[in-house]
Amino acid sequence: MRVKILDDIVFRDLAGEAVILNLTSGTYFGLNEVGTQIWHLLAEHGSTEKVIETILAEYEIDDARFRHDLDELLNALTDRGLIATNAEETPTAC
Repeated sequence: MRVKILDDIVFRDLAGEAVILNLTSGTYFGLNEVGTQIWHLLAEHGSTEKVIETILAEYEIDDARFRHDLDELLNALTDRGLIATNAEETPTAC
């Protein structure tokens, strides 16, 4: 799945955890350490393929469980206007 970080999004990494802010809506979202790693991978690669590959290689987690959790995270980020999925354009790294 392609992912694009939307315009007017500010991301700050705070000692391994992160805060994401949509400047237009004022919506913010916090990420734990793994969520922050996922955000960086999405920003760098613009798709979920590398996220899945990297996380499954680094952590002992069930493939199906991680894919489900990733879908939930992507839905939450989309619902808050922070990303668009199946985007044609690859985002620039934040």
